[in-house]
Amino acid sequence: MSTGKFLLQHSRNVTFSRLVRNFRSSSSSLSSSAPTTKLFINGQFVDSKTTKWIDVHNPATNEVVTRVPNATIEEMEAAVSAAKQAFASWSQTSILSRQQIMFKFQNIIRSNMRRLAESITSEQGKTLADAEGDVLRGLQVVEHCCGITSLQLGETLPGIAKEMDTISMKVPLGVCAGDRKSVV
Repeated sequence: MSTGKFLLQHSRNVTFSRLVRNFRSSSSSLSSSAPTTKLFINGQFVDSKTTKWIDVHNPATNEVVTRVPNATIEEMEAAVSAAKQAFASWSQTSILSRQQIMFKFQNIIRSNMRRLAESITSEQGKTLADAEGDVLRGLQVVEHCCGITSLQLGETLPGIAKEMDTISMKVPLGVCAGDRKSVV
């Protein structure tokens, strides 16, 4: 390789390295000014006390649109405790009342479809049409859940053996959670 080509290649690498360095430093300064996503615990939006945050970038601009907390152990325990307390009354809520809640949820999604799609677009880089399809598919899941009254029917199988019937009932089980580390 001639000296001229080497210098040209070297200057391109230096320029590229400089761009990467500048991008990283501007990126980190942007993330500190980005809004943060709050945790939802016990019916309240609360600020996390974590020191670990995950930046959510708009793939089209690389702008940090929000910072998501990597919740602390104490925050997870508070969320589980609140869910256990809520379960006591929720498990006693009639199936028709639960269905009404799902109908309200369906209405909220339907009223905010455009906003939800725009949020998906900025966070995931999907086209608006694709994001609207995602919202519609989510709405279809909620609409299916609105049929909870028939989904919760148990089964009775009379006479499966001499003087024996089988009855199955669907009952709430309790609090459950997932950890993204165990999913990955």
